[in-house]
Amino acid sequence: MSLSRQDDTNSVFTHSPHDDSDYIGDATVTVRGVDIPVQLELKGYSEPIDGVFRWIGRIRPNARLTEVVGDEARVKATIRTSHSARDAFIGDPDPWNRYRVIGKSTPPFHVPTDLSEVEVQ
Repeated sequence: MSLSRQDDTNSVFTHSPHDDSDYIGDATVTVRGVDIPVQLELKGYSEPIDGVFRWIGRIRPNARLTEVVGDEARVKATIRTSHSARDAFIGDPDPWNRYRVIGKSTPPFHVPTDLSEVEVQ
């Protein structure tokens, strides 16, 4: 299931902040031994200074996640998508109760590793 978008055909805004996301969809967060189905949005980038691939994002409001994590600022977790599972940290929630996700190295979504995947034909 993907997060829905509004039809912005008549909008003066031609770029959505979600256009640059690498993954938007369903996942399972495992935190403190509890599996919690969530919807999230992730984006990854290579940090030029240290050469580490980092990925960040937000988890849509989820009552069960709030119950398990509370308002702690940094909790170890595993993020599992249909692509793979990776260790991460869940950060504190924003004012809209969306928890931050912070990870490094290989992300739980596909990253192009061949030029043919990114070059425009």
